[in-house]
Amino acid sequence: MQLLVSFQHVRPPSRAGLGFLDLGTGRFRIVLELPPTGGRCDGLLGLARSDRMLFVSAAPFRHLGEAEPSLLVFRAEDLMPEARYQVTGFSDLTDLEYHEGTLYVLSSGTGQMIAFRADRGLIDPAERFLWRPRLAVEGKADPALHALTFFRNELYVSASDRASFDAFLFNVTRDSVAARTLQDPESLAVVGNTLCYAAGRFGAVHQLGADLALQRSAGIEGHVQGLCEADGSLFAASTNQGRCVIHRLKADDLSLEASIPIDVDGVEVACMLPIEGAGAWPDPPEPIWFEMFGERI
Repeated sequence: MQLLVSFQHVRPPSRAGLGFLDLGTGRFRIVLELPPTGGRCDGLLGLARSDRMLFVSAAPFRHLGEAEPSLLVFRAEDLMPEARYQVTGFSDLTDLEYHEGTLYVLSSGTGQMIAFRADRGLIDPAERFLWRPRLAVEGKADPALHALTFFRNELYVSASDRASFDAFLFNVTRDSVAARTLQDPESLAVVGNTLCYAAGRFGAVHQLGADLALQRSAGIEGHVQGLCEADGSLFAASTNQGRCVIHRLKADDLSLEASIPIDVDGVEVACMLPIEGAGAWPDPPEPIWFEMFGERI
């Protein structure tokens, strides 16, 4: 089992895009690098995987004169590029989720979620669904959307109100508010019959029970973002004074099992995704070469 890690807010001289953490050996390696000139791309954000494809959201490729984010599609077996789509009218694609042939994309900048059919691996721009929280539609809040996941067969999205200190958990399936008064919920992960979230600048991981009430918490030093369940444990990433660490927590009580420093400077972890049975992924890393792609959707 390995964790695929995406990096955001990348600053020169770092070019880290995607990395692999082997949970058996603890070895970490970069598998994909950003363009070589500084300022060309701010980093990669959300991750999702189908049987055949890996989907990655990217900040704008400014060296191509672009101001809008992209969705990148790679072959899951060897990380070879298949397509790149410029997502027009949206910004800050913070999280992705692939479920039963549909790719769900969060735009934190516009406070919307857009869903595309992607059952053949590539995205079908003609089949799309747009969702915005009812509180935003009614003008009662201006939520920035952070993360999404399926919990008990329903889709949930976490968000923070830009106009206040309130933070929400939305049930997209029911188009309702599922929980309030959360703490900066930047990442979500399902662990058994509970839902956990990384509390960003508050430096904590919180676990919500089946009724979505707070069940337990664990403090982690630094800014906490990136959360996933893998190998029977919960993994959370933190960034503190430019130092990235991935923490392994026990799934039942959130107690700390191990902390693994990531030797990459000038980055922040954006997302983590468990990968099992990875194929011939690049070692040493491959650079992104998407200049020839860029269909607008």
